[in-house]
Amino acid sequence: MTKIYDPDLIYVECGKCGQPILWGPGQTKKILDAAEIADEEVDEHCAIISDGCPSCKPGETSFSTQIVRMNDEQEDSMPKGAEAH
Repeated sequence: MTKIYDPDLIYVECGKCGQPILWGPGQTKKILDAAEIADEEVDEHCAIISDGCPSCKPGETSFSTQIVRMNDEQEDSMPKGAEAH
């Protein structure tokens, strides 16, 4: 039986200021579901990049995100977008 990678372990970073982003349990799963990415498709080579964060865009609560695979050897490494709230 193959063990599924826990989506809450995916690294999340602000693409504007470079700060890591921390959010509550389950938020990554919501983003993956919105982008129609199955849990089986993600692993330790994946990251989520946000178009902003509360530090560089104070007062905003919703940011666009991209899920990226950091392994250049994958042909299907196109980023997929989703909206984070």
